[in-house]
Amino acid sequence: MATSIQLSPESLCDGLDQLCIQKLELMDNFIKSNMMLESKMRGGFFLLGKTRYALGNKAVSALQLPNEEREVDALATAVMTPVPLEGYEGDILYQHVDTKFQDPVVTLVEEDEEEEAPDKMVIDDEVQMEGLRRRFKNTEDEDPFNENGIEELESSERKVKIFNRDPIRWFTALPPQTLRQAQSEFKSALQLTSQCATLKLKLRAVNKEYSRLKEIKAKLESLEKEP
Repeated sequence: MATSIQLSPESLCDGLDQLCIQKLELMDNFIKSNMMLESKMRGGFFLLGKTRYALGNKAVSALQLPNEEREVDALATAVMTPVPLEGYEGDILYQHVDTKFQDPVVTLVEEDEEEEAPDKMVIDDEVQMEGLRRRFKNTEDEDPFNENGIEELESSERKVKIFNRDPIRWFTALPPQTLRQAQSEFKSALQLTSQCATLKLKLRAVNKEYSRLKEIKAKLESLEKEP
């Protein structure tokens, strides 16, 4: 629906009719999305109940949730995309709400040896003896641990650690199939929530445009009635 409508009673009526149809379609999609959201949430809680029945009533509860002192990174975030202005042709502008899921598996690369001061660094017997030999050969102004000693002690080998931040592992190390299905249902519910938010924003923009055209039509009708 274009907002750049000619100021004539016929074009205004056509624009209002099209906006009414668009409002009805958005309301229908919004109701269907809410019904699907309720179904996903109901299925997720039902699967959580089955998991508690299989693992025990205390296996899946609030006791396994992290406390306030523990920092937890959210793996699902809601992102609002900016309104695209490129290629604008007079359509109604509204923002989109999307849900982004991060990969719970994180790979960290750590060095084997910690970075310490040269006087506190642990050196084996052979390297220490080699440093002593260099110290006798060097002059007083030269530092034997300036470049050669430290570079030789630095290790290029690194350890790779893999961390799994999946919240499903808060409850058990080996999640059952019902718990994985419940997680999938709740992820779908998050996506439907973003879809409902986008439809609500678009419906609000259509209502605003409908009110604006209605005011313009009322002003035109008042001007035509004046002698």
